[in-house]
Amino acid sequence: MPKEPLSDHCSNPNHDSRWTCPACYTDLGDVGEGTITCPHCENKIVCTLEYEPACHARLADQDDDEEEDDQRD
Repeated sequence: MPKEPLSDHCSNPNHDSRWTCPACYTDLGDVGEGTITCPHCENKIVCTLEYEPACHARLADQDDDEEEDDQRD
């Protein structure tokens, strides 16, 4: 019988092959996408792989700086 869950969602940022059960925080390892039953708490878990958007900023070459400033005018 499933135990009372600690949470209903859990994510592992910067991982694409490691899932954690949100109900009991057991490391499920590389189970892949799909529905599984947690071996520890017996709750059914839907595992998905999602990518979150991120903003990137990089330093430009100093020569590029003048060109881009000119384009904004």
